[in-house]
Formats: sequence, C-alpha cells, structure tokens
Amino acid sequence: MPPQTKPYRRFKARGTGSSAEGMEGLQALTQGAAAADRPEPVPLADPPRPPRRWWSFRGLGIWGWTWRAGVVVALGFVAWGVFGYMALQGAVGEANGRISASAKAALTPGAAMLSSPQNTLIIGSDARPGEARSRADTIMIMRTDPGAGKVKWLSIPRDFRVDLPGAGPNKINAAYYLGGQKGIITAVRELTGLPIHHIVVIKFNGVKRMVDDIGGITVSNPTAIKNCPYPGGTTVSFPTGQIDLTGDEALKFVRVRKCDDDFHRAARQQAFVSGVKSRMASLSGIPFSPWRGAAAIRAIGTDMGVTDLMKLGWLQWRLTSDPGDRTVLAGIPRTVNGISYVVGEPNQDEQQVAAFVRR
Repeated sequence: MPPQTKPYRRFKARGTGSSAEGMEGLQALTQGAAAADRPEPVPLADPPRPPRRWWSFRGLGIWGWTWRAGVVVALGFVAWGVFGYMALQGAVGEANGRISASAKAALTPGAAMLSSPQNTLIIGSDARPGEARSRADTIMIMRTDPGAGKVKWLSIPRDFRVDLPGAGPNKINAAYYLGGQKGIITAVRELTGLPIHHIVVIKFNGVKRMVDDIGGITVSNPTAIKNCPYPGGTTVSFPTGQIDLTGDEALKFVRVRKCDDDFHRAARQQAFVSGVKSRMASLSGIPFSPWRGAAAIRAIGTDMGVTDLMKLGWLQWRLTSDPGDRTVLAGIPRTVNGISYVVGEPNQDEQQVAAFVRR
C-alpha cells in the first residue's frame, strides 16, 4: 500500500538545520512584530500640587522670604505706632485737664516748635501738711533751640525775692500759692523778661511713680550729700558723679535741702530733669518710648497736646545739653524783716538771661 502523503508541509525556517531552530526563529519574529505594534509606555505624571498660600513658607526662595519679612516688619511698625499713639493720647488727655484755662491764656503763642526757640516753664509743686494749695518748690525754664542745636536750663531759686501784684515783696514760690498756674507764669515772665510758651507742672508725690514707671534714671550729681536730714527722721547721702536712682531715691534727690542751699538744690533738680530726658531719649528705649512717655505724662500737667509732646521728645533726642547750658539765677541770701530771701543781683541776672537766649 503506497504511503499516504500529509496535507500540509512542515515549516522549516530557511537557513536552519532543524525544525526546533525554525520554531525559535518563528517565535522571535512573532514577538518582534508584536513589540513593534505595542505603543511606548507613558510615564505616570505626579498629581498636581495645590497652589501655595501667600503665608506659606513651603519652598520659598530668598525673595519670598524677603518680601514676607518686610510685610511683617511693616505691620509691626504700624501696630507700634497706633498703640503707642493711643497710649500717649490717653495720658495727654489727663495731663491737659490739670492745666487751668487762665494758665493757658497767659502763655505766649509760639512759632513752630521744630524750627523756633521755645521756653517751657517747669514747676515742681508741693503742699505743706494741712494745706490744700501748693507752693512752687521747683521753678525752671527749659529752652529748646533747634537752630542752635541746644537744650538749656535756667533755674530760679524758690526764695527769690520779687514783687507780686496785690501781695508786695514776697518769695517767687508764693506766686503759685497765691495766683496758681497763671500767677507763676506771670511772675517768671516779669522777672526774666522771657516769653513762656508752654508749662509743665509736676507734683512731687508723682515723681516716685514716674521714675519707677520709666525704669529708673541716671543723673550726674554736681555736689555730694552725706547724712543730710530728710523729713521723716531719716538722712540721705548721694555721691558726686553718675548715680542710678529709683523712684524713691529720685524724690529724695530733688527734695533734700537741709545741708546746702537753693542754688545746689536747683542744680540737682536740673540734673534730675536731664536724667529723665536721657532715659526717655536713649536709643535702647526707643521701642518702649511711647509707653514710657505715657507713664511720665500721667505724672504731670501740661498744656501741650500729643503732637507737641512728640515734637518735644524728638528735640530732646536730637539736641544736646552741656553742663555750661545749666544756669541758676544769681542772688545773695539775705534776711529781710525776719524772712530769708534770695535777693537778686540785677546786672548779673541780666547777663545770665542774655546768655540763656544767645545761640
């Protein structure tokens, strides 16, 4: 029987020696074709990131940090100015209410404080036990002169003998007792011939609080005091030179008077005011200056508003004051009709006042 023929023909790849090799070649061709038809894989993209908030610090560069820091500083400065002004405004309202309408009317209107000389009368008042009205224990003129770049001080001894309208010869401190704030303004103007543009009244019972509220002061004491009697049966001592004072010590420093005279006492009071000025105008105290200023203003009475006090604070920081810019009006201690006075020396006093206003 003849052999049957297969209806198909075994595939054999060309150039190969066996069917196994042919199959491998076929598989390789098939896989290659499939791979050619398959699209290239697309890498998966990261999910979109949410936009960064303006206040976020994520991924900031140098400029991002810079402008955000600038915004924070600007907002802080605005807040400092607003809250500082509010603190000053409240304190100034209280201080303005302590000055009488007649005293304000007696003041001489002045030109712009930042460009023209201004004379501010500073009164330290104290009432004797059992008395409602006070006497002027400290009488001092502060002259700010932007043109000369100077702050000057002229003190008048409280026992300086003057003629008071309706009272005749008397001590100048009685002008405050008899005529109040207006009376002392008039008496000082008549004695010195100087216009008085502003007034500041400090009650001694407020000195302690004021100094403590501003963090204490440093004064340059011109003369030493040792074991000097002080009210209350105590004694006080202060060395010469730079000394630090608390509120209680500052009160004793300006009031003690049993060991010397009104001239030395006036010099100490000038040193006290200069110490307060230096404390308020120090660079380290600038961040706290509105609140320190408010604390000081609450202890005084003044006609000046917030704007003028801010201008005065700027002048105190910018202008200089040397020891030679502090003067005590000259006089000779004398007893007249059983009353002790400081009797002025007209020629010398006139020269002192002329030097006080000279640039």
